[in-house]
Amino acid sequence: MARVYSGKVIIPGDRMDEYFKLMQEAEEKREPFRQSLLKLNQEFHQFLLAKYSERTARKHVSIVEVFIDFICRQTDVERIDEITSGMVNTHFKKWWKRKVWDSTSPDELTVALRKFFLFLLEEKNIVNEKALKALQ
Repeated sequence: MARVYSGKVIIPGDRMDEYFKLMQEAEEKREPFRQSLLKLNQEFHQFLLAKYSERTARKHVSIVEVFIDFICRQTDVERIDEITSGMVNTHFKKWWKRKVWDSTSPDELTVALRKFFLFLLEEKNIVNEKALKALQ
């Protein structure tokens, strides 16, 4: 089952090089997944432009882009269908509140993610029932 990484990590000073090497390897391993999500987000932007203003589309896409960063850096998810309801709701909203300084409300986060997962379902036939159910 996919997990969210949270908390503090204590790394002895003499093992920092090993830690950085492992982090680099993990990022390289996850890069194809990250690139596929970013490509889907670009397609989502084009989809939104057909319905909404540039400003609204950009707002939703920027929220999804930060969500992609969260998924790729704070979880061990490797496929879209592994994203859990807790990741799209509780964990992401708490992480957003701690890491992002802006006036975006939790409801705006929910709306943007709901639109993204509906786009994935309706336009790309990528199903994640857990995430959609959590975002209702």
